Amino acid sequence: MSEPKRYALEPTSIEAYRIRVLFHCEELQRETNPAMRATIALYLAEAATTLARLEAEASQKLALSNSPQP
Repeated sequence: MSEPKRYALEPTSIEAYRIRVLFHCEELQRETNPAMRATIALYLAEAATTLARLEAEASQKLALSNSPQP
């Protein structure tokens, strides 16, 4: 039986997406090949979109938990 994989961060967590976006930004700045830059930009866009959704969800959860209860 195989053991479940263990990660330093859960790959779908908000923190993992923050790191992923930073990594892709840095990678895009270093890359000189236009075709590779386009591919990296697509990865960056996808990661940034997911991060924006996760940040919005976290913000809504925080707003709900801080709202006064009647």
